Amino acid sequence: MRILLYGGSFDPPHYGHLNNLRAAAARVCPDRVVVMPAGVSPFKQGTSAPGPLRVEMCGCFAELAREMGFGLEVSGWEVEQAEQGRKNYSVLTLEKLARENPGDELYLAIGSDMLLSFDGWHRWEDILRLAHLVVTSRNIGDDPALHAKARQLDASGARILFAPVEALPMASSVLRTRLAAGEECENELPASVRRVIRREGLYTKGDEVTNESETGKRACAQPAE
Repeated sequence: MRILLYGGSFDPPHYGHLNNLRAAAARVCPDRVVVMPAGVSPFKQGTSAPGPLRVEMCGCFAELAREMGFGLEVSGWEVEQAEQGRKNYSVLTLEKLARENPGDELYLAIGSDMLLSFDGWHRWEDILRLAHLVVTSRNIGDDPALHAKARQLDASGARILFAPVEALPMASSVLRTRLAAGEECENELPASVRRVIRREGLYTKGDEVTNESETGKRACAQPAE
């Protein structure tokens, strides 16, 4: 069985996240996708929306799962780890998945910017041992730096895969600003996400978030020293 891990802050999840997951899933044809909202990213001090609500909003991935025919699990494990005072690292999540699914193939979806800094991630060699990387990139044919970095990280060429994607120009931080200004962001946010935002009064003026990655892919990597 192939299991694809797709992590991020998802604060809130938007069509750009769905777009990237679609590309990664098309590349590896997973049997199951585990969407894992980060609890406490090493790159930030917190999130605007509480962890349990970000987990709930990630239910928006269910429609894509039905469309593409993979099983979907939205896991609150990293959020629960954060509630116990632990920071999140991708390698720990992958070790958990490997223990629970012995013999299955694990894949980790990341953005192209994350590949270029991947050797700064916590225990990155163990991540490559545990899982294949699935790199979503707009510039696969035009960006020799990506392929050079992949060769540097994995001389065998077997552990890093590329998934072409036509990226959508949106970022969670920009959407939070627009939501705080009273916009609905119908073109960027699935209806189920907007329902949770309205119900809970999320992203109103005064909400703040610190040091967030624009891609939502830096979560679970390596804290600043």
